[in-house]
Parts: sequence; structure tokens; C-alpha cells
Amino acid sequence: MKKAIYYRLIALTFMAVLICSLIAAMIYAVNTQNQTKDWLNILTLSIAENYKHDSDVNSLSKAAGGNRITVIAPGGTVLADSETYTAEMENHAEREEVKYAKTGSVIIAMRTSSTLGQKFMYAAIKTGDGNILRLAHSYSGLLYNLAAQLPAILTAIVVALILSLFLAGRFTKTVTKPLENMVDALSAHDYDKLVGYESPYYEIDKMMKTLQELLQRITDSNCKLQGEQKKVETILSNMAEGFVLVDSKKNILLCNNSARDFFSVDSGTKLDNIYNLTRNQTIGNALQSAIDNEQATMFDMELKEGLIVNIYISPSKATENESGATMLIVDMTSGKQLEQQKRDFFSNASHELKTPITSIIGFSEMLNKNMIKSEQEKAEIMNRIETEAKRMSVLIGDILTISKLESKVEHKEYTDVNLGEVIREAVNAVSPIKENTTIKINMDLDDVLYRADKRQIYELCVNLIENAVKYNKPDGTVDVSLKTKDANVILTVKDTGIGIPTEYQARVFERFYRVDYGRDKKVGGTGLGLSIVKHIVNIYSGKITLRSKRNNGTTITVSLPASKTNY
Repeated sequence: MKKAIYYRLIALTFMAVLICSLIAAMIYAVNTQNQTKDWLNILTLSIAENYKHDSDVNSLSKAAGGNRITVIAPGGTVLADSETYTAEMENHAEREEVKYAKTGSVIIAMRTSSTLGQKFMYAAIKTGDGNILRLAHSYSGLLYNLAAQLPAILTAIVVALILSLFLAGRFTKTVTKPLENMVDALSAHDYDKLVGYESPYYEIDKMMKTLQELLQRITDSNCKLQGEQKKVETILSNMAEGFVLVDSKKNILLCNNSARDFFSVDSGTKLDNIYNLTRNQTIGNALQSAIDNEQATMFDMELKEGLIVNIYISPSKATENESGATMLIVDMTSGKQLEQQKRDFFSNASHELKTPITSIIGFSEMLNKNMIKSEQEKAEIMNRIETEAKRMSVLIGDILTISKLESKVEHKEYTDVNLGEVIREAVNAVSPIKENTTIKINMDLDDVLYRADKRQIYELCVNLIENAVKYNKPDGTVDVSLKTKDANVILTVKDTGIGIPTEYQARVFERFYRVDYGRDKKVGGTGLGLSIVKHIVNIYSGKITLRSKRNNGTTITVSLPASKTNY
């Protein structure tokens, strides 16, 4: 940049001086020419005053400073000439200066003499005897005058060049020095130097100070970002679960070591795309569905012999303006996890049973001790005892159901089941709950035969439809659909209810997990319904997809492989 500025300044200075010199020379040449014209005009008038009919042209020429004198008759015939023989000269009647002289005017004409072959300035005037007296001054032309100024022009150019070299060097240094200082400071990451050098130019100095403040803010932000990035990297690297983040094209943005281990991918392998990690079609389709349709999906999969994992795929923001998806992989075969699940199960079951038991005991003691006198109050307490007893019975039933499903030891009675009829039975079973609401249930069912345990399919349908009714809004709808697609049976239950916030969707299939405990208690939920659904779907090697937004309803889709033999 320094050299560029230096050379450009020199070039500009040189061009400016050159142009000014040429203009000055041009002006000088033009002024010289005009002065010559004025002089010749005056000289012509002076010579004409001394002219007589018998005057000798040579004497007149001497009086005119040696300039050529010609006497021309009114008809244009040359009578006398101080430079040549008149016989050799042609008629001058059409000469410009002669024409004007006949009218009493004097002009300066410039041309090359046809007789002598030289350039002349001509001035002619009419004399007292009627003849034309003409003076001719030898003239070299404008270019000759310019050429005469060439030494002066060259001298000016040389001086200007030397001066421009000096001034350009000084100016370039004052401009580029602070900029060089700025570059050195940026290269050395020593931003304090940006304010250590004061430029003679206010704008540059201000720019450097502003840049120093900006860079300092950027540095502080980078330090914070690096700190947060290290935290995230530490968390991801120490996670037992596998974590993968992909963009809209399924390019991998983040992948921890656990994910590599699950898919047996060496740490040195470059992961550009999800297919560098795994070519499993189910995973690829689930990721694409999360990216395109913002659908969260959860399913169990045997990655390799003896390794069964739970995979949860959900939509996510890969960048600020680009959608993507995350994949969480949890080892379901881990002994610690199974043990913890058992502990959680018994702890949650005990907690859930404790509440109705405590209520029943408390109300019973009040009745036994005759603490309640009013018959109306006694009746209310008996109703409360009955309600809590039913709640406990339902809870125990759900606990037994999920325990049997998890143990996989219950007797399975597989038959060809009409799934459409089972769904209608499930809707009828939910009708008592629906009758106390303004919820409308719509059904679009195909009669599909499926080899399964009818009780399990019935339990799956009841739990899905019951949840859609319980957590719906007044005057809401529940749409139940049963279709076949690509050798799969697709059951979809869609409601217009309160929805499930995104941050809770990954856990709704856990046992005893409730998004809103107060609402669950009010509607009679046990927190086991979706967990039962998940276990039943896993028995049939199916897949559950959940799509929900707060206050915009929930859609749960169950996909069961129709071609699979369930024995």
C-alpha cells in the first residue's frame, strides 16, 4: 500500500506539473502571436503614413525593420515587392488582406507564401493613390513557439519530479506510518499499540482508537465464547450418551466420542456427513423428517449384537438461520441404567401409591372416630375414599401392566386382529370421559388385519385416545387415523389440545413423568400411559413419532411393521 500511494502521488504531481507547463507554454505562444499581430498592425499604419507614389519599396522595407513590402494595384496586380520580381508573382486580388484593405479595413492574415514558400503574417492598407500597401512578417507558427519553450518545460518537469519525489515520500510516510503501526499491532495481537501512536491526521487517529475499542470488545467476546465452547466440549466429551448435531444437509456439526463409540467409528475418521457415521436408513429418514417436518422421533435399535440403544431425534437450529436436527443415543443395555430404572420405578410407584393410601387412611380414621357429624359430609368423604381407591386401583393396574411389558414374560396370544375394530372399542371405552367434555372424536379407519395380542393393541389405543381427550381444550377435536403405507401400519392420534413444550418432549415417554403435575392430578393421570405405549410399540419393533407445540395440539404417530411376524 505504501508503494502504491507513493507512486500514485508522484504520478499525480508529475502529470499536474506537465499539464500546467504545457498550458503555460500554450498561453505564452498564443500571447506572443497576438502581440506580433498587434505590432504588425501598428507597423503597417506607420509605414503607410510615410508612403508616397514614387516611394522605393526597399527603403520602405528597411524602415519596416527588414519586413517584406509589396505594392499592389487595385486590380490585384503586384506593382513592386522588396523580396522578389513582380513578374513572377500572380494576381493578389483574392488575397484576404487585400480584400479587406479595399474596404478600408486592416486584418492580419497568416499563410504560407506561394512565391517564397515561407509562413508570413500579412497586413495590408489602402494608400492615398488607391494602391494597396502590404507588409509581410516572417512567422514560424504556434508549434515553433511551443518548441521554443521546450527547454523551460523540461526544466520545470525535472524540478517538479524531484519535488514530487520528496513531497510524496514525506506525505506517504505520514499517512502510512499509523496504518503500518495498526497492521503490526493486529498481527502481534497487541491492541494497546493502536493508541500508542498519534497520527497527524485526526481521522486516522480516531479510526485507530475506534478499531482498538472494537477489537477489545471482540477479544472479550471471543474469550467468553471460547470459555463456553470449552464447557460444551467438556460436557459432550464426558457424556456417556452419544450426541450428534447435523445441519439441513445432514452435515455433522458436532459429534462426541460416545457417538463414535456407539457406531464403532475411529476417532481419526473425518466426519463430514451423517453417512460417514452410520448408513442406517431408519436413522437417516428420522433425521430428514426432523429437518423437513420438525418431527421428534424416539425408537429403540440394536446397533450391534448385545448393544441396544434408545435413539431420540428432534428438530434443532443448526445455525441462526438454518434448521437442523440433534440425535441423542442412550445405551439401554447398561446394567447401571437398568438398576437405576428399577430404583426409580419403585420409588415413583411408592410415591404415587402413598398419596391415595394416605387419603383413604385419613378419611377412614375421621369416620371411625366419629369426627364427622353431618351426613352430607360423611357422604362426601365416602365419595373421596371411593375416588382415591379407584385412582389407586388404576395406578396399580398400570404398574402391573408396564411391569409385565418390561419383563416380557407375560403370555402372548397372537391372533389376526382387526385394528379398526380395536380402535372403535378404545373410543367407546373413552366415551365416559368424553361425555363430561365438549370434545369431538373423528375417525378415519381402514380395516387392517394385524397379527398381534389384542389386549396390548387395545391398551395402546386407549392410552393414546384417552390422553388426547384429557389434555384437549374445550370444543376441541381428536382425529384418529389408521392407514397402511410402505408395508407399515400407521396409527395417528391428533388433538387440538394444550400441546407439549419442546423442552419436555424427550421425557414424556418416561415412567411417571408429568409435564404439568397439577393438571395430571385433576384429570386423573398416572404418568404411565405413554410409557406403556412405548413398551408395546417396542414389542412389535415399531416406532413412535411425536410432534407438538405449546397451545397448538399434539400429534402422535405409531408405525408398526405390517410384514413382520410377531411370534
